[in-house]
Amino acid sequence: MDLVLENTPTQEGWSVRLRVALTRQETSDLFLAGDVLIGWPTEGMLHDGAAPLGRSSMFLSEIVSRPEGLVLTYQSEELARHTTAILERQLRAGIPD
Repeated sequence: MDLVLENTPTQEGWSVRLRVALTRQETSDLFLAGDVLIGWPTEGMLHDGAAPLGRSSMFLSEIVSRPEGLVLTYQSEELARHTTAILERQLRAGIPD
């Protein structure tokens, strides 16, 4: 699994960008085991047009299919770092070996 999680300051707050690339074997394993739902906190989240409004989760296969990845914007750096930790923990636990 190639995982990129970045926190970046923006004019509005802090952006969390998640990009995931799976190998062919990992994609097959995910399909056979059942897709994984990845969730994130919505408290302090700002809508900037890039994030899915009103969503607090997404299937891993959908995140993988987005070339730009998933981008979430939060009011503060603390919230962005908290979200990054939550996303990473879920992804590390959710990919079948």
